[in-house]
Amino acid sequence: MEQLPFELTGQVVPGKQLGTKLGFPTANIAYDPQSRQWPVEGVYVGVASLAGDERRYVVILNQGRHPTAPGGMPTVEAHLLGYPQRPLYGERLTLTYRAFLRPEVTFPSLDALREQLAQDRLNALQWASEHEPHLTEGV
Repeated sequence: MEQLPFELTGQVVPGKQLGTKLGFPTANIAYDPQSRQWPVEGVYVGVASLAGDERRYVVILNQGRHPTAPGGMPTVEAHLLGYPQRPLYGERLTLTYRAFLRPEVTFPSLDALREQLAQDRLNALQWASEHEPHLTEGV
């Protein structure tokens, strides 16, 4: 992926709450898909930082149309590994896409999606342990 790393900063906005229901809460970033050249739609491992917080977090992020639960505009949403479970609405979040994990896929069920998200988490942690090991402490 010649477009990586890729950085996006935006405000966290409410989403469909599906990630929370699946056990993988996400921060949805408001963005305009027509505003610039974007990486291909899919799932990435990345790094996130919140304005005013010096800690950085490994993230699984999805950019795309969420085909298993369609509806609404394309999204950029990130699951912050090791982040304490508190709402991020209104916060400014910077996401840096670091590595492509997989394309978006339509799963036969939400359970199948949940299983894949668990595998994505393992893959993201594996990548981080090799490339950003200091970020995996406490995850």
